[in-house]
Amino acid sequence: MAGLPTGTVTFLFTDIEGSTRLLQDLGPDRYREVAEGHGRILREAIVAGRGGEVRTEGDSFFAAFPTPTAAVNAAVRAQRELAAREWPTARSVRVRMGLHTGEGVLGGDDYIGLDVHRGARIAATGHGGQVLLSSTTAELVRDDLPDGVALRDLGRHRLKDLARPERILQLSIEGLPAEFPAIRSLETPTNLPAQRTGFVGRREEVEQVKRLLEGPGLLTLTGPGGSGKTRLAVESAGALLDDYPDGVFLVELAPITDPLLVPSAIAEALGVKAEGLRPVQDTLRDELRDRETLVVADNFEQVIAAAPLVADLLDAAPRLRVLATSREPLHIAGEQELPVPPLELPDSVALFVQRATAIDPGFRLTEENTDAVTELCRRLDGLPLAIELAASRIKTLPPAAILGRLERRLELLTGGPVDLPARQRTLRAAIAWSVDLLEADERALFRRLAVFAGGWTLEAAATVGSLETDPIDLLGSLVDKSLAVRVPGEAIRFGMLGTIREFGIEELEAAGETAATREGHAGVFLELAEAAEPHLRGLDQVRWLDELELEHDNARAALRWAIDTRRADIALRMVGALWRFWHLHGHLDEGRHWAEETLALPQAVHSIERHRALIALGGVTYWQEDLAATGRAYEEALAIAREIGDRHAEAEALYNLSFVPAYGGDMEQAVAILREGRALFEELGVRRGVADSIWLMAIVARLEGDTPTARSRAEESLRLHREIGDRFGANDALHVLGRIALVEGDLATAWTCFLEALANDEEVGNRTGMGIELDNIAAIDTAEGRHLRAVRLAGASEAIKEAAGGHAPPPFIDLPDPREPAREILGEAAVTAAWEEGRAMTLEQAVAYARSADD
Repeated sequence: MAGLPTGTVTFLFTDIEGSTRLLQDLGPDRYREVAEGHGRILREAIVAGRGGEVRTEGDSFFAAFPTPTAAVNAAVRAQRELAAREWPTARSVRVRMGLHTGEGVLGGDDYIGLDVHRGARIAATGHGGQVLLSSTTAELVRDDLPDGVALRDLGRHRLKDLARPERILQLSIEGLPAEFPAIRSLETPTNLPAQRTGFVGRREEVEQVKRLLEGPGLLTLTGPGGSGKTRLAVESAGALLDDYPDGVFLVELAPITDPLLVPSAIAEALGVKAEGLRPVQDTLRDELRDRETLVVADNFEQVIAAAPLVADLLDAAPRLRVLATSREPLHIAGEQELPVPPLELPDSVALFVQRATAIDPGFRLTEENTDAVTELCRRLDGLPLAIELAASRIKTLPPAAILGRLERRLELLTGGPVDLPARQRTLRAAIAWSVDLLEADERALFRRLAVFAGGWTLEAAATVGSLETDPIDLLGSLVDKSLAVRVPGEAIRFGMLGTIREFGIEELEAAGETAATREGHAGVFLELAEAAEPHLRGLDQVRWLDELELEHDNARAALRWAIDTRRADIALRMVGALWRFWHLHGHLDEGRHWAEETLALPQAVHSIERHRALIALGGVTYWQEDLAATGRAYEEALAIAREIGDRHAEAEALYNLSFVPAYGGDMEQAVAILREGRALFEELGVRRGVADSIWLMAIVARLEGDTPTARSRAEESLRLHREIGDRFGANDALHVLGRIALVEGDLATAWTCFLEALANDEEVGNRTGMGIELDNIAAIDTAEGRHLRAVRLAGASEAIKEAAGGHAPPPFIDLPDPREPAREILGEAAVTAAWEEGRAMTLEQAVAYARSADD
């Protein structure tokens, strides 16, 4: 193409971030206006830099410049004009750019060569508004940068299809955002577990998985339990990390039996948080829409009714791929199925030797034992789990003896269920054979441990296993026999593979111990929940919240059993004890599901347990901003408390109920209810209730303009909460004290209060609380005239609270919108850009920005 430079050339690649979603939001006509405005800005910048437009594709531009300085000047000019322009959308138009200097060889009317690919790969790693440079370009322009522009070294990164890592730098342009998420290099976000044993065989299957995932969005690995579906899926996913820049994530569905919880499980694995009352599925659709992500959904067969969710996500996200493992297909359009075959010889023998050597380092494959090992693997049909179970006996039996015992065991089981596939009957036989070799006390513990979901501690094993002694020796024996596994980590914790756990459940039922063991299991986690509940507002809340998170799958299993068996007494108590955990750790949607299902039980009659579960439902729905549901729950809780004559419960219900009219702006009714509750708290000597009531009255006094009284009450509430060790209440008091100080113009006190509260919320992981503190700090910035900073913090707060699943506290905190005063001074374009910059920040970036003095 005439006019394009040759020789040493600097390539510029650009595209609009999120253009597909922008088109959907705006519609064709308004998006055309955006595309045309964006195109004019880019072309004017290219021409001003004496560059040549090589080609465009959709919203992306490829241009070439005779010098790196000209290319950088063009990129800076374009970014400044893009940020300054007023767009027909509430969101700014964010363009990512990449620059690389290399050999400009023309092939027809386009450039060819590795340097072109390198420039394109660098651009693809960036985020909207970001300009990235190769180290080659950066070194050439380091001493000739435009005014107000600096270089920031982002380190070395691996880029797709490039053999060596590339050092990448960023242009920091004065007046434009300088902080962005981590670039999208081959350091792919993932939660895939580290594998503690080598992967044997199946290399062809891994390659087949990779090929099939290039096609339609869903690939399901099918086969019986123990066939190695999970290991093949994880190994294949690990080999695909370079192909999915937005992440490869494992969703473990084994602990879940309710299909309604699958969206939350996927969201949790991907780090996506619920947004208030909005269905998690809708949030996932939006989050995944433009992401190139691989989701491994393991053990889908027990939540097969959730298959339409997968279809919905794939329809919404064209670059999403789902790799499912299941004993049956999901039966949705476009699904590809890959049955996982048994291991062939010699791979099955290699697996036996690997596992046997791990048990007995002295084991070797010899002329004397090769035939027995080979026949053993053949008899087990190459099923990995069966082979591992057989290998676990190598310390006590040579291969020939293992084979002999296995043959007799298989003969004994030939009358088993004929509708099961042959391989599955063989696997069951292998597990049964291993279990039959256990001593009586080992076997009893094995079947009782099968009720645990997500693992167990030694203490829990002793209780549920009905043991009077330390279970460590018995557990060690089960681990040696591959019937249990030690969970990696500092804490002593064990777990069980899903297939073995299923066999254990059958054993439990055959022994007639299911009801008693399930009840014992539920009792352990009810006791934990109720032991934790008083601490969830206390100084040691972090420790208890973390423990509840660790045992969340067991709590779910206990709740499921209690609801299914109509044990409303247990379910109500668990819901009442767990709600603050669900709130602080972002499980609001799930918490509401459990509370509503429990309260709907016919056996959930008027009682103090129902009262507490209603308080839980009211609390969860309050943080979801469903005030109608909140009011109904609190009103029924109050009625129950009065009916049964529990004055403490009545005081608690009154205090909670006062939030409903307060949220609706009826402060007179709220105060009347609150005063009645406070009087009861004082009469009963409940100091926390008194401190909470004084906190709320401090807000009332401030809204009435009586700031001296408001400050006095806030300080008293803070003092009382600290005296009783109520960290949650003290944080609430710090919020209010800081707001009162802000009204009084005491910005130093306000700043101190907000930073202390922010630190507390950060340690606990309370995302909603952190969002509230960003709003508070933004109010200080507005008061001091730092309007761009205030708008960025408020934008970050909105995104954080959306991710947390709720926007409370109520409007009587009356935080101003910092965008209004900012618009008068800075104009709409700058305010919109700053708001989107804040929304794009990660939680960690937003908190660090709030603490800094940066403008």
